[in-house]
Amino acid sequence: MGDNKKSCTSCKRNLTISSNFYKSYSKFDADQHMSICRRCLKESIDYNVIKTVKDTLMQINRPYIHSIWISSSEEAKNKNQDQFGLYIKTIQMKDFRDLTWKDSDDVEATKKASSSPTPSKEKESVNDELKIEQIESELQDNNRLDVIKMLGYDPFEFENERDRRHLYNKLVDFLDEGTLEDGFKLPTVIEIVKTFNQLDKINNTISNMTTDVQSLTTNAGTIKSLIDAKDKLYKSVLALAKDNGISVNHNNNKSKGSGTLSGIIKQLQEKGFEESSVNLFDIETCAGMSQVADISNESIFKQLQFDENDYSAMLIEQREIIGDLSGKVTKYEEEIRVLKKELLKLTEKNI
Repeated sequence: MGDNKKSCTSCKRNLTISSNFYKSYSKFDADQHMSICRRCLKESIDYNVIKTVKDTLMQINRPYIHSIWISSSEEAKNKNQDQFGLYIKTIQMKDFRDLTWKDSDDVEATKKASSSPTPSKEKESVNDELKIEQIESELQDNNRLDVIKMLGYDPFEFENERDRRHLYNKLVDFLDEGTLEDGFKLPTVIEIVKTFNQLDKINNTISNMTTDVQSLTTNAGTIKSLIDAKDKLYKSVLALAKDNGISVNHNNNKSKGSGTLSGIIKQLQEKGFEESSVNLFDIETCAGMSQVADISNESIFKQLQFDENDYSAMLIEQREIIGDLSGKVTKYEEEIRVLKKELLKLTEKNI
């Protein structure tokens, strides 16, 4: 057996490692590739039955993370690629490669549900809490993935696990075009987010110490110190925001149309979020937007008084536009045909 080939433990075929086996970071895979080939893994999956996906991941000891699976599904539709392959590619990233099946989203929930039977009302309450925890976890994962995707690293890798959800959530709102392109403003924004997190902790501590008169009297000195610390942190964060043009009042990087739908979609596309194009298409082609456009056009038509020369000019312009668009359609159809042909060749070659 050559150095670049190995046998699949499932189908027993002798295959090239790099093109037929997924990468593995497990200590049990000496060649750093999984022991089951890609084709066998894909053949074990029915995308309409999520249990087959989980069973396959359990066999190769990789985690099932729902938010990443959904994200991979959308990416697969947009890129016309295999969803499982995209999912494996994502969980092989630095932040997920050390996770195993026991780190899957619903493993702990299943253990808790099966360990101790509870009355129906209590079970419903537990299920509701688990659903809320799962939703919050998915939101945290989405914000975290967005931050890592835009920055290329995790800025809160060493922060307290309880704080990270709030940190990602706050940082996402600051990551606009001006921040991402400014090497000095970006670390300042991260520092501001961390400072706000400290302010939240101080506020929570003060609230707990002022729940009643007795507690307020006992902790008067501590409360005063916390208020002083809060005041200093608040002044510090305001100064940072002002000096770097981050706050709304002192924003020195405002651009025309940055808050419009087109401006927001443009920023998302520049940051590499493919879903934004799909969302823009859905918005622009929905019935509600079409109705608004019709009402707007009708109002403009009533206010304008066209003569015969105006109509002739419009017809000429429309004819030119139609001719230009028809040419583009023909060109793109040919490009799509060629790309499909190349994809079929690559697919047959891999198989």
